[in-house]
Amino acid sequence: MTSSKRMLLSLLSIVLALAAPARAQVLDTAALQVILNIPQNLWVSVSVSELVFDEDDFDTTKDAIMLREGILATKRGAVQVVVAGNVGHALYVSSLDEAFQGPYEAKLPSSQMEYRMATSSDDDKWYQLGPKSYTGTAFFEQAAPGRTKFNMDFRLLVTWMNAPGTYEGTIVYTVVPLGS
Repeated sequence: MTSSKRMLLSLLSIVLALAAPARAQVLDTAALQVILNIPQNLWVSVSVSELVFDEDDFDTTKDAIMLREGILATKRGAVQVVVAGNVGHALYVSSLDEAFQGPYEAKLPSSQMEYRMATSSDDDKWYQLGPKSYTGTAFFEQAAPGRTKFNMDFRLLVTWMNAPGTYEGTIVYTVVPLGS
């Protein structure tokens, strides 16, 4: 190998050694402030779009109960409710109107329907369904933020004065922040 080739190889080795990645020095930085404005979130959902009491539900040879006033039919665990909020919250259950509308302008007062949280014991309190304008006791309250899922029982008293036919109405679930 000639001296000029050696010199060229040495020079090339030096250039490659200097060209290896060098540690970069931080010369400047930038910062970005983050501002998060999280809104109050309240949410409620139900598992079904209809609650149907049919003729079979009023069969006193099955689960319906004959009373002096009429027949009491019960739907156990009929609706699954999920209620959530990032603040403490309360859930109200009401009827959109004071009565369910039946055939030929017949009305069945919504107060003849009751509801409760479904539990393994059968002695929990029943709440009377009232119109949305009634601001009574909350059905469910949760002081801390969170999500809760539960099933609801419904029962309906059909009196001897209620005409036969199909009645329709709307049950409204309203979740509000506690303290409002």
